[in-house]
Amino acid sequence: MTTGRYGMLKRLLVAACALLTVSTTNTALAEVDVLDGQPAIRNKQLFLEGRHSISVFFGSTVNDEYVHNLAGGLTYRYFLESWLGLGVDVAGGFGADTSLTGKINEQLSLGQQTFQLSTTTLRLLLNAAVEIIPFEGKFMIGGGEGRIDFHITLGVGMALVSGTGLIADEISIMPVAGVGFRFFPSKWIAIGFDAKDYIVQRTLASSRNGSVPASEFGNNWMLSLSVQFFFPTEPEIRP
Repeated sequence: MTTGRYGMLKRLLVAACALLTVSTTNTALAEVDVLDGQPAIRNKQLFLEGRHSISVFFGSTVNDEYVHNLAGGLTYRYFLESWLGLGVDVAGGFGADTSLTGKINEQLSLGQQTFQLSTTTLRLLLNAAVEIIPFEGKFMIGGGEGRIDFHITLGVGMALVSGTGLIADEISIMPVAGVGFRFFPSKWIAIGFDAKDYIVQRTLASSRNGSVPASEFGNNWMLSLSVQFFFPTEPEIRP
């Protein structure tokens, strides 16, 4: 009799363990099913996607031989996705002679006859642009949280090249390529830094004997700082 009761108790214990195992497995599967296909980040603020931006920038070309090109302008972007923006850039500029140009003018000036080297300046830059954002994320600043992104800019447009002395003004096709980053101290204002190469066909300067070399395409690297304003001012939140 005791043996029969012991056997029954054993069978009940095994059945209870089996039911517990099945229940635990079903619960785990249910949890997996609930999370399956859900986004990795919930309630994400879309700082770029679906927003317009207008920015004001100031910049200067670097490593110039004869004239430093200083420029200021505006950019417009509409971000189709968080990684893709389309827009247009426009800038006006003026030139400042380098120390090399000053030395050439001084050396070739004789008595009352002043020599002035003929040079060119990037007077107006206008281009359509595609902006690709391969990375964006958060960072900590002043005990608070901000956003940052890195971007690549590609474009094509036209440049008005202004000449002095013997060199006439001309218009050149202008490919553009660059990289940069921006950070958002607030939800609708960003500070940006960019390095862009404006590839322009022009004659940099006349020869010392007074002849004018043929124009050719060359690199014009410009470093710029910008303040960008985003609209709507409140980014959309993706559930």
